[in-house]
Amino acid sequence: MQNPNSVSAETVITPAQNKFNQWLNKPLQYFLVILLAAMAIAITYQITSRFIFNSPSKYTQEFLRYALIWLGLIGGGYCFIVSRHLNLPILIEKSSAKTAARLELFNASITLIFGLLFLIAGLQSYFDNQQMKTAMFQIPVGVLQLGMALSGLMIIASQFGELSKLLKRQNTNSVDFLLVLFISVLVGCLIWLFARSSLFSYLVSYHLELFSLFVLFAVFFVFLILGTPIAIGLAFSGLFTLALQVDFAPLIPTAGQTIFNGLDSFGFLALPFFILAGSIMNQTGLARRLIDLAMLIGGKVPGSLWQSNVVANALFGTLSGSGIASASAIGGIINPVAKEKNYDMPMTAAVNAASAPCGMLIPPSGALIVYSLITGGSASIISLFIAGYIPGMIMAFAVMISAYFYAKKQGYQAEENKTSSAQKFAILNRALPSLLLVFIVIGGILGGLFTAIEGSGVAVIYSLLLALLYRSLSVKALFNIFLETAIVSGVILFLIACSGMMSWTMTFASIPDTVGQLLTGLSDNKYLVLLLIVAVLLVVGVFMDMSPAMLIFTPIFFPVVTGLGVDPVHFGIILVYALALGVVTPPVGTVLFVACSISNQKISAVIKPLMPIFLLQLIGLLLITFIPALSLALPNLFRL
Repeated sequence: MQNPNSVSAETVITPAQNKFNQWLNKPLQYFLVILLAAMAIAITYQITSRFIFNSPSKYTQEFLRYALIWLGLIGGGYCFIVSRHLNLPILIEKSSAKTAARLELFNASITLIFGLLFLIAGLQSYFDNQQMKTAMFQIPVGVLQLGMALSGLMIIASQFGELSKLLKRQNTNSVDFLLVLFISVLVGCLIWLFARSSLFSYLVSYHLELFSLFVLFAVFFVFLILGTPIAIGLAFSGLFTLALQVDFAPLIPTAGQTIFNGLDSFGFLALPFFILAGSIMNQTGLARRLIDLAMLIGGKVPGSLWQSNVVANALFGTLSGSGIASASAIGGIINPVAKEKNYDMPMTAAVNAASAPCGMLIPPSGALIVYSLITGGSASIISLFIAGYIPGMIMAFAVMISAYFYAKKQGYQAEENKTSSAQKFAILNRALPSLLLVFIVIGGILGGLFTAIEGSGVAVIYSLLLALLYRSLSVKALFNIFLETAIVSGVILFLIACSGMMSWTMTFASIPDTVGQLLTGLSDNKYLVLLLIVAVLLVVGVFMDMSPAMLIFTPIFFPVVTGLGVDPVHFGIILVYALALGVVTPPVGTVLFVACSISNQKISAVIKPLMPIFLLQLIGLLLITFIPALSLALPNLFRL
């Protein structure tokens, strides 16, 4: 699966090989960096004006609102140029070179068609909304919605470049492209004939909800299996389902408006700002101080390096919130030491992979922010943040317990700690500024000093001040950090935008109600229903990355569980924990792949020591599912 969370901007900015995209690349980089920098300045002013004048600026609020949408649209379009969007290329990788090339031709063609439709939707919205103006700046909303048209143009340009590149390969020619085109047209004609049949009319007239549910997931999973970018699969599945209920004329404008509105939420600002703060702390070496502290905390126990690895991933997760970033950063430091001390390397990779997702639960967590916003704030961000601590530690403890018994079984001796008291104090003192970020952000939100969105801005300001104080950030490095943050944010925000149409379509077709009736028809016991949902999420996590899985299944399962009396915060923790296990399981286990790559171990060798850890973490998931207090005790303690 394509990875949106790479650390180095230098290695990923490789545009599709055509002159137009190469010409387009630099201006887009500067636009995205300037836009994100302007957003950082705006949130800084917003926080300052509220603290000094007790009156946040409505102008900065409006700017941030629409800047975020443009970051998602333009950033999302740019990510197609640099091939950074998520997909599931299992079928492509398992096929022959000829078949794989044809699948890639199909995916480029279908993505190009989406770009064309998005361009049309953007232009239509521009002409339809010229009279409607924003509250503060009085800018026509249609002008702002041109971002869809620009994004569509970028997608079209990127896919023309991709098609050109594919057709120049030795194993691909124009005949392959014509074959793909013929099959696509043939499938389209069959769909058109079916849409005119009496069976189709019967299904739409008498079983619309079930038929919509089938179409939605059938279309999505077909595109997923074929290796199409997940965002495109989400968009087309929503479009096909919407076509069952909306006439053709308003179909494209409605879809465009829904995608645009999918990003129109002020709460999404926390995502790019927390990602930016974590990137600054990581790239400037400030996060390395936490790793030194983790090595100290590891203690005098057998396999102490593995224990240090778990602690380091938990601490690093408080800054990055990314399992991939944790596995790569911590693994890169731990692995050379493990080799030197003759540690079992498959187990070392397994410990690193299994503990890296802890940061998805320990705040600040992007996954929990997304869940809060998908549920319309039914579970507040700060409640989810506080609730994530104990489950995150349970996930970490499962790894530590397994590592301890594995070390004992293999006869590992406790390492002698020759660190003096003065050295220990120095390590702690060096780590304190980085640790303070978490205390300032979480403490400030809990104390009511600022909101979660403002807290993300505080995290950026604090991390930048530390970087300047320690003189660990060059202008070039800062540019790359802002660019990489814009790219990662663009991937996530574009996914959210496309899933917004899918979610809206599901609600429009009463799909959550249909799924609810199916589940409650099996049982009205909330814990049994939760167990069924957990089983589904574990299976889904094996084949799908966390972000799209959350965006698809939260709107479906959330009304069901809350209708049965499950606390929204409790369900959010269950959802994130279950899907976090999926990032370390093949075939889509991105964190597992990173951990194996860094340690130079085969996945088959790592799976064996990973299984006992996974089983312990699964027990932890069941405990969290059936004992709500494990998630809700801390939020209740703070009266959240």
